Amino acid sequence: MEANLAATFDAGNSFNSKLKDTLEGLLGANNERKAEIDALRGDHDKLRADHDALENTTTRENDLRKNEVKSLEERTAKDNQARITDIAKLDGKLDSENSARKEEIKALDGWAKGENDSRKTEIANLKNFAESENDARKTAIANLDNFAKSENDGRKADIAALNARADAEAAARDGEDKALSERISKEVSDREAAIAEQQARGDSQNEERIGDINDLRTKMM
Repeated sequence: MEANLAATFDAGNSFNSKLKDTLEGLLGANNERKAEIDALRGDHDKLRADHDALENTTTRENDLRKNEVKSLEERTAKDNQARITDIAKLDGKLDSENSARKEEIKALDGWAKGENDSRKTEIANLKNFAESENDARKTAIANLDNFAKSENDGRKADIAALNARADAEAAARDGEDKALSERISKEVSDREAAIAEQQARGDSQNEERIGDINDLRTKMM
């Protein structure tokens, strides 16, 4: 077809040459579109095949899930029935144990009442003993109080005598301190007088020495 078209347009003018180029370009583009369509058709066929394979796989997995759910429901129903049976047995056991506990509580209540009466008697005896012990303690406290009072009076007398002795010793110490202070004052005054006299003597001797030096200096001139 392309050869015939080329032969036809070879005898044409420039217009026909341009038209030929245009038609050839369209034919080339058409051929490219056909190749693209063929590629898309191939992709479409592949997608359809993948879809069919996925559908088959999904259907098979769905059937497996249904079978698993059915098995789980049957096993759950069986376990539930077993639990109901166990609960019924447990209820019967609890009833029997409850009756036994009631008997035990009744027996314990009787024993507790007997123990309570014994405790009441013991408490009464303990109260009587405590009261008698309390009276004895009161007597002992009264005796101890009298003894403490007499001892306190003795301690007061001892403290008064000790205070008088301390006052006398303090007065004696004051006299001794006064005498010692007067003696020290006299010693200080004597020392100061001796020092003043020694200072005056030293000053007089110094003046004499200065006079002698001046006389000697005059003679030497």
